Amino acid sequence: MVDKATGKILVVDDDRLARLLLSTSLEEEGYEVDTAENGKTGLIMLDAKEYDMLLLDLLMPEMNGYEVLEQLNANGLLYRMPVVVISALDDLESTVKCIEMGADDYIFKPFERVLLKARVSASLEKKTPARPRDHVPQANRGL
Repeated sequence: MVDKATGKILVVDDDRLARLLLSTSLEEEGYEVDTAENGKTGLIMLDAKEYDMLLLDLLMPEMNGYEVLEQLNANGLLYRMPVVVISALDDLESTVKCIEMGADDYIFKPFERVLLKARVSASLEKKTPARPRDHVPQANRGL
């Protein structure tokens, strides 16, 4: 489980106002937040720093959210952190496609702060760090 005080979230959205609203809302909850204006920059930031969660828009220039999900799948990063898509696309097809591509959740824009808080918190609670072998109880080591 990730502690709010240490939870690092990357928000990737081409809309400056959306980035500001998302980052402000999350920082008020105690999270550390970085932002990127497109998928290409977001992937560079993910490569340079470890994040606990990614909030990802779909419709962006240079590299859209679907392409980011494809890259995260190819690099194995989807297994390290939850990805929540937040998009103005409010159709079932987009939601299903993102979930099938590995996203953990999907929030429609404009977002409700209470819903954002609940979904981010729930997704981060599911994230458990890999436990080193030293933490395996002695009785279970031979199994």
